[in-house]
Formats: sequence, structure tokens, C-alpha cells
Amino acid sequence: MDVDSPRERAPKPRWGSPRTPVPKAFKPAAATLWSPGTPCTPQKPLWQQRCEEAVARCPYPCNFALWQSHKGEDRLVVDCHGSNALWAVFDGHLAQDVAGHAAKVAPRLFWSSPLWSSKPGEALANALCESHESARREELRGGSTAVMVAAVGGLLWCCFAGDSRVVAGLRSGGARRLSVDHTTSLPEEIARIRASGGNVEWGRLGGCLPMTRGLGNFRMEADGFACLPDVSCLPICDVEFVVLASDGLWDVLSDEACCALVREWGGVVGGIGRAAELLAQEARARGSADDIAVVVAYFPAELPPFATAGA
Repeated sequence: MDVDSPRERAPKPRWGSPRTPVPKAFKPAAATLWSPGTPCTPQKPLWQQRCEEAVARCPYPCNFALWQSHKGEDRLVVDCHGSNALWAVFDGHLAQDVAGHAAKVAPRLFWSSPLWSSKPGEALANALCESHESARREELRGGSTAVMVAAVGGLLWCCFAGDSRVVAGLRSGGARRLSVDHTTSLPEEIARIRASGGNVEWGRLGGCLPMTRGLGNFRMEADGFACLPDVSCLPICDVEFVVLASDGLWDVLSDEACCALVREWGGVVGGIGRAAELLAQEARARGSADDIAVVVAYFPAELPPFATAGA
């Protein structure tokens, strides 16, 4: 997340067409692209190795990619519990502490909740709020966005706080946004902040932060920053795939363009298994200078009989 400059209009692509199936090769600029296909090196963190192991056993085909600068503030999650699955993206800023903490504890809090199979949305929101409070107790620095998606009982539950985004590619075609960007561009967010005694200057919370909700940022709570997750839900049978990503992707790709690319790459050999990596490359080719965290999960045309709550 960029906390220094407001979002600008997305630059034009540097190569090809917005619907070019596979991006051309390019050299990373002071950043590293990690995905399940990246060779294991001493620099590959343990949490990423665990995500790769989860991808291999996940009941739904999925993949991820992380384009990290030297700051290394973003985290993502791929996890499963029997025939149920969980994915998450945490876009950290000012420090990696809160994002790393949330990626570690939020999945555990969700699966250990007595509500995860009966009220998944509530369990997701509780997991984020508890992660926020435990970060406060540990006096962790910085903050993070949060998007978590759980496939439980034939439903896709989305819980979100901040400006990372979740977009579903519908089986009927098109795209549907499952999250809301919690930023100062929303009139209702400005009203909430001012009602709480907070401060919005130059279109930013406290004059420096574009997002208004998330995890951490404890020193900005007086300005109106809050951990207030929202929840949405969609039947899995309506969804072809879902994309979770930080704003490094969405700053240069619209929801519709993203879903069109994922569908097009699905017809390319290896495209389904590399969709997240290709999206990260596409965003970089279009000029994104921010860190990029992406997870793409696919859903079968017919739900397997084992994908039920409590399975």
C-alpha cells in the first residue's frame, strides 16, 4: 500500500493488448516475484512454503503470487480444513509486523472458532478483530488491509477491511466485486470518521492514509481509523473463480479487465495454474509500482458432494 501519494489514473499498457493471453518476460526492478513455481531458495520465507503446501492439498484449484519490494510488507494465506478452504491477502504498510501477525493468527482463529461451519461470516470477522487486538497487545508497528475468503457449505464468504479487493468471475460471465474499498473516497466513511471525532485532510485520513479501515494503525484511531470488517456472501455455484489482491493490482486493472484476462488465460496451456503470477506480471507491465499480492481460486462447474459445512 502506498501511504505517501494518492492513487493516480492507471497508465496505458506498456506492451500488447489488455487481452494479451500471456505477458512478455521482463526484468524485476528491485523486487522479487514469488509464486508456487518459484524455485526454493534461502530467501523464500517459511510462510510461503506453507502456502505452497496448502495449494497442493486444497479442495479447490488455486494459485498465488507475491511481487515484493525490499520492504516485504505484504502477506497472503492459502489454507484448508478438510473439504473447506480459506484464502487471504494482507497488504501491510509502514511496517510488516501487523500483516505478518494477521497472516499467522487469523486462519487459526477462524478454524478454531465454534462458528466457522455454522456462521462463517461472523467467524471471519471475529478472527480479524481478534488479530487486531492481539497486535495491539503485542504493540506491533504499522497496519494492514485485510481480505479473507472462505469456501464453506457451498457458499463463498468474504470478509474485508481496507482497500484490498475481492472480485468474483461469475459463471454467467462478467465480474462481481465482493468487497468495498474502505477509503476516504466513500462519503459514508467520511461521515463515520467525522462522527467519531476523526480527521480527514487533503482526502486522506489524518492527512496521510487513504484507507479508513483495517488492522493495526493504533496511533491513527483518534483520526478515525478502525477495525470494522464487512461481510458478503455468494453461492459458489454462481462463481467460476475468485481473485483476491492488494491495490497494487487494482490500481491498474479494472474488475472486468482482470476477470477477462483470467478467463482468457484459462484457455492457455498452464494458464489456470499461473493466473495469479500472470496477473502480477500484467500489473507490473501496466506500470504498477506498488507491492502486489494475488490469490486466484477456481470452482468446479458442479460442487463436489463433500463441500458442505462441517465436512
